[in-house]
Amino acid sequence: MALPIAHAAAGYLVARAARRPPGSGRSSIGAWRRAAVFMIIGNLPDLDFLIGFAIGRPGLVHRGFSHTLLAAVLFGIATGAFASWRGRERFTPAALALGAAYASHILLDWLSNDTRPPLGVMALWPFSYDYYKASIEIFPPVSRRYWESRFWIYNLRAVVVEVIVLAPITALSIRLARGTRKRT
Repeated sequence: MALPIAHAAAGYLVARAARRPPGSGRSSIGAWRRAAVFMIIGNLPDLDFLIGFAIGRPGLVHRGFSHTLLAAVLFGIATGAFASWRGRERFTPAALALGAAYASHILLDWLSNDTRPPLGVMALWPFSYDYYKASIEIFPPVSRRYWESRFWIYNLRAVVVEVIVLAPITALSIRLARGTRKRT
């Protein structure tokens, strides 16, 4: 399971990929606001932790419906409809971008080393009740056991790997965007 840092970085990368063309009237403050929204959306599926804590069973609902491609599609449709209703965006580009930011969470969790059963994500529910896990694990396991001494070691290692993997990609996307902006 990736940490919120990786999920936010993935949401940011989706925002960069789905950015409006230069000269479309968006200020740099508006672009950063939009990127922040996408970074939050990249972390949304993990709100199921709060539901689990609220009912007294923290692991019961995690990586269930909120970690499915169906949830990403429904989220994209609902938020795309809201964005187009407010007149901020056209429906299809907004729905695709917002759904992709949500789905980035599922992708990163699929690529993570999960140590708590059931292993993986139930990405294809309701068509399949199987949990899926990538054969290669890019992100190391994280610890949720804050009372153990290994908690900090596991999670610091996870942060370092996430930064090593995602920082160059993020920096490259910023660099490419700056180059595009100078040419226009």
